[in-house]
Amino acid sequence: MRWSMWPVSIVVHIMLVTAALIVPLTADGDPPTPAPLRGLMLATIETVQVPPEVVRTAAPLSGTRPAPSVIAPSMILPERDDPPPMAAPPASDVREGLSGVDIGAFGSTGVAGVPPLPPAPVPEPVPPKIVRVGAGVREPRRIAGGPPEYPIMARNAHVQGTVILEAVINDRGTIERVKVLKSQQLLDAAAIAAVQNWRYTPTLLNGVPVSVLMTITINFTLQN
Repeated sequence: MRWSMWPVSIVVHIMLVTAALIVPLTADGDPPTPAPLRGLMLATIETVQVPPEVVRTAAPLSGTRPAPSVIAPSMILPERDDPPPMAAPPASDVREGLSGVDIGAFGSTGVAGVPPLPPAPVPEPVPPKIVRVGAGVREPRRIAGGPPEYPIMARNAHVQGTVILEAVINDRGTIERVKVLKSQQLLDAAAIAAVQNWRYTPTLLNGVPVSVLMTITINFTLQN
């Protein structure tokens, strides 16, 4: 192609493009109608007036209770004083009232068929704490202890005689206390010291060991 034909070719192309754009716009058919825009729907709240008849006939809610109607009394009565409680009759009156009742009329089975209580057991006689030897109580036998020593002062003074003691022997056969019934001034201490070391067999009363009260006689005699 010659350079002289370039301008003609450019003009022809421009005309073709312009015709392609203008021909559709000049066509006889109406252009399509655009779709109408929908208006925004806004929610509105309207206040509806409820008729008074509906309010009166409506049932109350399940969780509420109607307030009770209070009617004031037309007259207020004065307070009454309660009577004082009746005091129980004294025991003496009860005993006097029962004095004329024949208890034997209830029968041997007791009141209302209840059997009578068994008789109270008779307590066994308690032996005395200390019994005296004699009247059925045998004198215990000495099993330990020797004769008293003769005091040197009494020997030198040629004093001799008899000392009588009253001793309590417990249930184990041991001397608990000693009392002088007949005294010899220089011989009493030796007699008491000897008796306090003596031991006896336990004394039984109805098979039970008891303490006994017995008299012990000690003779002091000078021998050549």
